[in-house]
Amino acid sequence: MNSLKLSTMLIIGTFGIFLIFGVYGYYSFSISIQEVNKLLTTRNEGFAFNMMQDLDEYIDKRIEDFRQLTKLPIIQESLMKSNQEFLHRQQVQKIMKEQDPLTNIENQPFISPTVNTELISELTDVIDFYKSEYDYDVISELYITNIYGANVVLDSETSDYRHDDEKWWQEAKAKGTYIGETEYDEKLGNYIITIGLRIDDQNREFLGVLRVSLTLNDLIHEFINDAEILNLQNRSILLINEKGQTIYSNGIQDFRETKAVTYFDLIQSLKDVGTVNISDNPDDPIFISYAKSTGYKQFEGFGWTSIVDQSNSSFTEEFVDLKNSFLVISILGMVSSVMIGLILSYFISNPLRLLSKMAKQFSGGDFDSNFKGSKIMEINMIGNSFNSMGQSLKKLIETEKKLAESHAMMKNERLGAIGQLSASMAHDLKNPLATIKTSATIIQKQVINTDPEIEKAMQRMDRAIFRMSHQIDDVLNFVRITPLNLSEKRITDIINESIDLLEIPNNIKLKIIDSDFTILCDVKKLEIVFTNIILNAIQAIGKVEGQIDIKSQVIDDNIKIEISDSGPKIPSEILDKVFEPLFTTKEKGTGLGLSSCKNIIEQHGGTISAHNNPTTFTIILPKKTKNQ
Repeated sequence: MNSLKLSTMLIIGTFGIFLIFGVYGYYSFSISIQEVNKLLTTRNEGFAFNMMQDLDEYIDKRIEDFRQLTKLPIIQESLMKSNQEFLHRQQVQKIMKEQDPLTNIENQPFISPTVNTELISELTDVIDFYKSEYDYDVISELYITNIYGANVVLDSETSDYRHDDEKWWQEAKAKGTYIGETEYDEKLGNYIITIGLRIDDQNREFLGVLRVSLTLNDLIHEFINDAEILNLQNRSILLINEKGQTIYSNGIQDFRETKAVTYFDLIQSLKDVGTVNISDNPDDPIFISYAKSTGYKQFEGFGWTSIVDQSNSSFTEEFVDLKNSFLVISILGMVSSVMIGLILSYFISNPLRLLSKMAKQFSGGDFDSNFKGSKIMEINMIGNSFNSMGQSLKKLIETEKKLAESHAMMKNERLGAIGQLSASMAHDLKNPLATIKTSATIIQKQVINTDPEIEKAMQRMDRAIFRMSHQIDDVLNFVRITPLNLSEKRITDIINESIDLLEIPNNIKLKIIDSDFTILCDVKKLEIVFTNIILNAIQAIGKVEGQIDIKSQVIDDNIKIEISDSGPKIPSEILDKVFEPLFTTKEKGTGLGLSSCKNIIEQHGGTISAHNNPTTFTIILPKKTKNQ
């Protein structure tokens, strides 16, 4: 009787153990699934955000490309000429109306302006360039209007009527930029977006408006590239507009009559970046990760949203399968415990603890754990699945890392190509610029003391030539790293020769503490460094009274050079970025000057840094001589 009770207690105890391990395993897998889902959604949110940022940045760059087009001399000269012609026509119309008040002058079309063949050719070249560059239609329509709203260049798609009463023309004139809504072009068979840009002369006087209609497949070109990389099994990429209609899903969609996606109202009220689960089944979630457009620089965004639709994941499926398998085994174990509880508890409990430990390690990102096996076939199946899952997780993470590295390599190759092109263009510009400077010098010698206005104009020309030469040198110094041409020279002599290359305004005092330190260096390259830093100090002080101090001293085996100015301090949030390539706060700067200085100093084995109170650039160079 006592033996039976002990057996019953043992069976109940074994049953309880199986029950505890079943519940524990269930929640362990549930937590693991939650962690995996959290990892997936966080990654997908990053994908959605990066794609949206790339899209906004691409559109802003495209707008800036056409803004630069408005500054072409041929466009500005044509607009000035057209405005003069139309001013005369306005006066003629006024006289006509006075002579015949019944004539409705406002409804009469303008007399077609003289065809500007050169300007038409220029705009045609722009359209052809983009088409050949991208192998698809980028521009649907491109034309320019004068201050009266009339077209300066006519083509088959436009008329010579006034456009100044249209919204795009008025908004572009008032705000500088107009961006229209997405429209379907029946002739092109594609969606287009119209952009209007105000055209000003050098004195910021209004000259007219440029209107360009860009195709949708160009505007979302960068988004499509990202989507093709990220499209995987169980994951799809979408782009929806401000109404929730699908713009892109495995290609550009015709969304004129389509309804909003079902979850649009849900994400519309949420923050800019996030994830929602639209599935009611916890074992089969459908995660919608999204990122709303927040604009980029001057581009405020279209109100579009990028979507990463993760219907399921192989990781989650394996965890769910393992959880279900674990539950089945646990239930079978509890039923079998009535007969063989004592035996099975010994063979199952230890493997279950190991599986639970592996599940936690997987959720923490450690995929190197390995299940060594058990004498129970079912446990071995689960352990092998864990091993397979760990390897799959590890391989997938490595694959995604390689994809990210590949994407970064592609961007680096693009930057390298841009750098080569910049260097080539800068080199090609130096010879014509030198010719202009020589010619200006000859003209200046011939007109000395003849006309003050001409002398002022020549001075302005000299300043403009200097600024252009300086910016070209910045580009060349950044993209072209040449070997050092070492020679010994006094630091003070190098600084003075650098100052001789600059024009020091009368409102700025320059103080140099003369120190007789000789250094083995590339003199020409150090002159570039000092010229850039002193020129920055002059520009920072501006037209107010100010002072620039330059001092140097020997510290151990190094020479420390400090250049400080009385200008405004560098904002703390950008202090660490001033030496980064292409970073600038000036409207006319290249963002390469200080970056080139840093490259030159590091090439000499030194360091350069900046700090405030006062604004000071500190250079530390090794003190070497030919005898060392």
